[in-house]
Amino acid sequence: MESKGNPKKKRYLRWPWNVLVYILLVVLLRVFAIPFILLIMWWNKKQQPDGPEEGYCLQRTRGRLTGLIWAAIILIGGGLAIWFFMTAQSMPYEAERLKEEMSFGYYLIPVAGVVAILVGLFLAYRSLRDALIPEKSTLAQSIRAQLPYPDEAPPVKELFAMVDQDLKQNGQWCGKLGVGREWVLGDEVSSIPRIRGVFSRAEQHTRHAGKRTQVTYIYEIWIVDDRRERQVTSLRSKRELEEAMDCLRQRAPAAVFGTYDSKEYQDLVYAKEEEQQYAQERAYQQRKARFDEQNRQEQERLAQNQVLTMPDGSVTSRITWDTIRQLLLRPSRTGESSPFQLVPGIPFQGQGHTFSRLACLPGSGQELTRILMEEDSGSPQEPGQYAWTRDVSTSEAESVLRGWLRGEIPSLDGWTLMERAGRTWQQVSERK
Repeated sequence: MESKGNPKKKRYLRWPWNVLVYILLVVLLRVFAIPFILLIMWWNKKQQPDGPEEGYCLQRTRGRLTGLIWAAIILIGGGLAIWFFMTAQSMPYEAERLKEEMSFGYYLIPVAGVVAILVGLFLAYRSLRDALIPEKSTLAQSIRAQLPYPDEAPPVKELFAMVDQDLKQNGQWCGKLGVGREWVLGDEVSSIPRIRGVFSRAEQHTRHAGKRTQVTYIYEIWIVDDRRERQVTSLRSKRELEEAMDCLRQRAPAAVFGTYDSKEYQDLVYAKEEEQQYAQERAYQQRKARFDEQNRQEQERLAQNQVLTMPDGSVTSRITWDTIRQLLLRPSRTGESSPFQLVPGIPFQGQGHTFSRLACLPGSGQELTRILMEEDSGSPQEPGQYAWTRDVSTSEAESVLRGWLRGEIPSLDGWTLMERAGRTWQQVSERK
């Protein structure tokens, strides 16, 4: 059986070759290129089941190149308007007739053309900037703006890595909206701890033109943060919208939920007076404290079904997060080694495997923390034959341990498969 940690090399079109192929197909086949482009996109996605190789954020910024299509349409429209005006001006009789028929509107034609060209150029610039200079992209700017100190934000590669890692380990996808534990990735990025309101917009617009009736549906998620800034993401269906709302209710339960342009939305977005803003923030913090306490109690209840082996060899089933966190931070505070392990009463299932034990060796100072998750052997009397290990930062270790206490297994992407060799472990590439 092939190891997840060592997948076969996938074959697919990478950036920027995929874009060049799409352009070539459009030039050669025109509209008939669409099914071929969709087929290539489907194949590329199938070959990357764990997410895009370049990361979700970078893929999203590169996807802004599609804005060039709208930019080209607007530029062509503006150019045609100016061409029409100049052509009419070259024919005095025709120009006089148009002036009489269109009155003042005749002189608006070149103005509209110039405005359209400027808008088209702006859209083209923004699309190219986001795709080719990601550090200046709208996505990167939205992440920086939500950090505690935006001016001291790390390079764009690290910014995107924060969001990508969260989505890869904890992400739930509702269409193109990805919801992690710390970040939400849509058309923009939202920091979950800063979310104060989530509002759904589902509207149907009907337009009559002669005997034809055109119906347009709008499905959007509006996220409002603690700065009263709004991040809007368009979705494709009502089902995606409902799934996104349900997911965000789980990840940001203390936020205000409602519909777009409702009283709750108006009160939150347009609160100008400091007293009103203070009251809203205080109400949010009270709700958050209540939910945090409920989660803490639930986590402690689940943790009682596990056995914790302390560094001195003693065991206890009375486990709290404070106990785990103290063990995790002890080497940094005292310099003493504090390895510990957690064994659930019933093995956990996740990521296609069953796990019966987690061992943790906290690092001191700048050292990384090593975590090993042992697979269940199927027999209580026999140790597991395989395990997965990874060296992680303290914050990542906290995330893994919190998940383990809830019975959740992290994504194994980036973890190393190990095989038992006597009383030690050795790395393997494939299962026997």
